[in-house]
Amino acid sequence: MNDYWMKYPQKAKMWNKDIDYYMFVDENGNSGNIQDFYNKLLNNKPINEDDKYFTLTGVIFDKQSYSIMRNNIRKLKEKYWKKGYYIDSKFNESRYVCLHSRDIRRHNGAFNDSIINYDDFIISLSNILKNIDCKIISVSINLEEYVRKGLLENVYGKAFDLLFERYIYATKNNKKGCVMLESRRKEEDKILLSHINEVMCKKGQGHVSSSEFRKKILGVYFNPKWYKGHSSTYCGLEVVDLFSYPIYKYVKHKKKDKAFEVIESKIVGFPNYNKKGIKIFP
Repeated sequence: MNDYWMKYPQKAKMWNKDIDYYMFVDENGNSGNIQDFYNKLLNNKPINEDDKYFTLTGVIFDKQSYSIMRNNIRKLKEKYWKKGYYIDSKFNESRYVCLHSRDIRRHNGAFNDSIINYDDFIISLSNILKNIDCKIISVSINLEEYVRKGLLENVYGKAFDLLFERYIYATKNNKKGCVMLESRRKEEDKILLSHINEVMCKKGQGHVSSSEFRKKILGVYFNPKWYKGHSSTYCGLEVVDLFSYPIYKYVKHKKKDKAFEVIESKIVGFPNYNKKGIKIFP
């Protein structure tokens, strides 16, 4: 593989023969409200507990475990929707079902009770997620403490630095991987890619040098959840979306709900994953 991916945000093609691992990344919370936190602290205004954290989660697969997961997700969709498709009334078109955490929680779209047996679907989905073979790493920024320590730099970038560092620790030596994020706005993706290039080519992070990053990470890509034409999905992005939200809730409330318990054993360092698979900064 070459370094063409460093020039501008682009989509990945799954799965190159040189790649041992893929890490899929998703976020929860707001990384862009640092100035609001600063102003509230400056003026002694209360901060909503629900707004305090920004969480970035990575789910790491090897080639075999990814293939098994993708096949099981496909079977799940075909069980509850004809060939895995449903009619999206908002856009008046047939789309392949995308397992989106927010839509599932709110019974929206394909997950409406009038379309599927929702309770039965949740049981089936939980069983599949519980049996997925993967590693989970997650970084949460406590935005209030971040500002109190005078750290007004890019929150998203800082979370990525820490997540990439943990990816290196969580994967075997001499094994190579790629990273896939869900694409956002073009300008945001460009800014993030520029930051990643800086870390991988110049600065490094913590005890990981830039040269070690380049040896083990062969590409960082920005993909939508669906393939073109909504004919299929990038399953890794669906899974990390389903895994990230329970971790985000756990970090905020320090309580384990059922969704968190389903995935807990996959968190790096389990059962002692605090400061390892789950990092809170500062």
